[in-house]
Amino acid sequence: METQALEGLGLTRNEAIVYITLLDLGKSHIGQIAEKTRMHRRTIYDCLERLEDRGLVSFVMEGKTRFFIGVNPQKLKEIVKEKEAKIENILPKLLEITRRSKTRTEVAVNKGKEGLKNIMGDVIKSKPGVWHSLTSAGKVVEVLPYYVQQFHKKRIKANINLEIIFGRNKQAIRRAKELRKLKLTEVRFTDTKYVVPISLWIYNNKVAFMLWESETGILIENKETADTFKNYFKVLWNISK
Repeated sequence: METQALEGLGLTRNEAIVYITLLDLGKSHIGQIAEKTRMHRRTIYDCLERLEDRGLVSFVMEGKTRFFIGVNPQKLKEIVKEKEAKIENILPKLLEITRRSKTRTEVAVNKGKEGLKNIMGDVIKSKPGVWHSLTSAGKVVEVLPYYVQQFHKKRIKANINLEIIFGRNKQAIRRAKELRKLKLTEVRFTDTKYVVPISLWIYNNKVAFMLWESETGILIENKETADTFKNYFKVLWNISK
């Protein structure tokens, strides 16, 4: 029950298990966590890094041993409030862009993993010269770990260039290393203050908002809206590294 609730807040199942284990055990080293969770140590380290990025885990050094500590669960409220604040901040701007548009606008809401796959499939079918992506981290790998590999193979075969901007954090840096091995892919980083906790995709006359945590994709087809976001992306791209 607790793990499902934490997954609903955006944690992966493994992250939720590790966090709950730390709350249960208190200050613990990696061996104690591995014994309790029965997870591989590499998996635990990955979870701890992501939890640390979220502010849910801290650590102390005692001699040469690192001990991890689960931060007070009240921190979860802060995380939710921060996400809500970011979305509330950008929502009026998005709505205003839509209102100003004089051209035809189509909006489709896609639910669940299959809905997310539908939008990813639309990227391939649309065959844009460049697909722009702005995201806080590589969440797609957690939600659709197997599908995303096939997706990139199809993208490259379709000769679709990817320009992606990540908010700089440990999870994003790891994902960037993987993406930079692919053809037709360019990755840059920006300050996390410019990135909302969703993925923003722009291709042809379409803009997609990918909410990985709730497994929801919102696809807007409108030239003026897409052009506005392309211009925003271009400005951010030029100041990113």
